[in-house]
Amino acid sequence: MKVSEHFDNSEWPLCSLLVSQKHRVIFTPIAKNANTSLKRLFVRLSGHPRSDEILSDNIHIHLTSNQTGLSLCDYSQEEATEILIDEGYFRYVVLRNPLVRAVSGYLDKFVRNPPPSGTDGEAPILIGAAIDWVYEHRGEKPDYNRSITFQEFVNYLAQNDDVNLDTHFKSQESYLDQQYFDFIGTVEQMKILPKVLEPLFDQHIEIEHSHRVSRRKLFLRRGRKEMLLPKHLRAHRALPHASELLSVGITEQLKNRYSTDYEYWHSALTSHAQSRIQIS
Repeated sequence: MKVSEHFDNSEWPLCSLLVSQKHRVIFTPIAKNANTSLKRLFVRLSGHPRSDEILSDNIHIHLTSNQTGLSLCDYSQEEATEILIDEGYFRYVVLRNPLVRAVSGYLDKFVRNPPPSGTDGEAPILIGAAIDWVYEHRGEKPDYNRSITFQEFVNYLAQNDDVNLDTHFKSQESYLDQQYFDFIGTVEQMKILPKVLEPLFDQHIEIEHSHRVSRRKLFLRRGRKEMLLPKHLRAHRALPHASELLSVGITEQLKNRYSTDYEYWHSALTSHAQSRIQIS
C-alpha cells in the first residue's frame, strides 16, 4: 500500500478497516456487501474479550464510537501506518455485483427502512442528498415523504461522483484505493470465504445472514417498477427482485457508472487463484 505523507487513519475509507493484530488479518468492509454479517463474523473470529457486548449492540455504531482495537481508527497514525505497510498481514475484501448492490441500497434505504426527516423538515440522513438533487433538477421543493423512484435514484448515481455520495452508494472501487489484497471474494460465492479464513483464525466458520428478505411471493404489479415510488413498492406483499428493477436502460447506466466495480467483481467471480492482488 502506498502511504502518503498526509495519511490519516481517522478518515474514510481507512477508518473503516477492521484489524486483528492477534491473527494478523485486515478486512475492508464495504456497505451493502453483506457488511453487517461480515463485520459480525470478524468480531467473533477476533476473539475479542468483549465480543458478546459488541455483537449485542449495533455493530456499526459500536465499532466507530468505542475503542475496541478492532478498527484501524483506534490506533495512532504511526501505529496504523505500521499495520498498513506490514506485508505479514493477510488482507481480504468481498465485492458484489454493482447492479444488484445499487438495487439493494435503494430498497434498503429508500423503501424498507427510510431514515425520517428532521422535526423541522430537515433532510433525512443517508438519502436526503439524493432526494434534494432529484427535486432540484425538477425545479421543485424536496418532498421527503414522497421520496424518489429507483429510476430517479439511478439518474442521481450516474450524474454524481463518489465524493458527493453516501458510503452506501459510493463505488466499491473507492473503498479499495491503493490497497492490495490476498483474497478478493464475492457475495455471490460467499461459501468460499470460510475456507480461506479458517486457517487464519484456526476455527470453524459459519456466516450468518442479516435481514434476509423472503422472495416466495412474487411482486405481481404490472408496469415499470423502476418508476414506482417507495410507498407503492411498500404497499405490495413483497419487494421486487433486482431483475424487476433493472431495465435495459438502467442496466446500461449502472454498468457505465460502476464500470471498474463491474470489472473487479467479474474478475473475482471467475477466478480465486490470484494472490497479492494490487488495486491501482
